[in-house]
Amino acid sequence: MRTHRTLVPAVLVAGALAVAGCGSDDSSTTSTSSGSAGTTPARTTDHAAAGHDTTAVPASGGTPTAVKGGKVTIDASEFKFAPTSMTAKAGKLTIEMNNIGKVEHELVLLKTTQKADGLKVTGGRVSEDDSVGEVSETAGGKAKSHTFTLKPGTYVYVCNIPGHYMDGMRGTLVVQ
Repeated sequence: MRTHRTLVPAVLVAGALAVAGCGSDDSSTTSTSSGSAGTTPARTTDHAAAGHDTTAVPASGGTPTAVKGGKVTIDASEFKFAPTSMTAKAGKLTIEMNNIGKVEHELVLLKTTQKADGLKVTGGRVSEDDSVGEVSETAGGKAKSHTFTLKPGTYVYVCNIPGHYMDGMRGTLVVQ
């Protein structure tokens, strides 16, 4: 009978570890809204209802998209921008945000030395103190644009609708 008492907890622990190890076979880092140890806290219900993807968005890598002709289109969807890394020449730059998603998004451009994923968040939003302008809230399936006059430096663009930045809606623009 003693063997049975120690065997049952060992089997339960082994089963729990096996379940905890289950998940995506994708080798990228992910987080879920399950609230389990090692994951991010649950997201707000409205994001889940809007088709929220709880996988973390990895920092952009590779070669930045070079903006040519003073105009670029950035696609916004739940919950990411594409492209997430760009370079452009100083001067006038028109950014068209094409909302290919289903929920409303915006694009706020901030001049900052911070990394795109390192901005301080308060109340689900980042500070707009360093904003140089924005493409205002745009309904799903619609597009809007704004022309910015940019000086050399590093800029971060974010969707600042509460929670969207934390869900991965951010990118970097380097102006030369």
